[in-house]
Amino acid sequence: MTLEDQLMKRARPLFWLNGLGFFAWQAGDGLAMVDFTSGGMTGGALVAGGIGFGVWFVSLILLLGLGWQARHAGLSGILSDERARHTRARAAEAAFWIVALSIVSSMTLANFGFDSRLALRLLTGIAVA
Repeated sequence: MTLEDQLMKRARPLFWLNGLGFFAWQAGDGLAMVDFTSGGMTGGALVAGGIGFGVWFVSLILLLGLGWQARHAGLSGILSDERARHTRARAAEAAFWIVALSIVSSMTLANFGFDSRLALRLLTGIAVA
């Protein structure tokens, strides 16, 4: 197994952790700011948001370390090869549709009297993750 394959194998779970951590951070903060949340749930939501932020931050630092290691090993091509560009294009397209659907759904919820801040924050967290 080449160094490039090893780095990619180590990066995949970090990408998943990064996305899940970001989503937990946004979901926890979103639940904490909604008015209908009881006092007991607000604390749990803030704790979940804090843990999500921690997971996101640590995985980001580890991913930056892998990028630094790849760059110093002369493997900077893994960041800009055809597969990476294709993956980024697919991710951008998926994020566009999720953001568009989140805006439409949050506006629809607002028309029926629901607090749409939570839905918008959760769906935006999914799109970014």
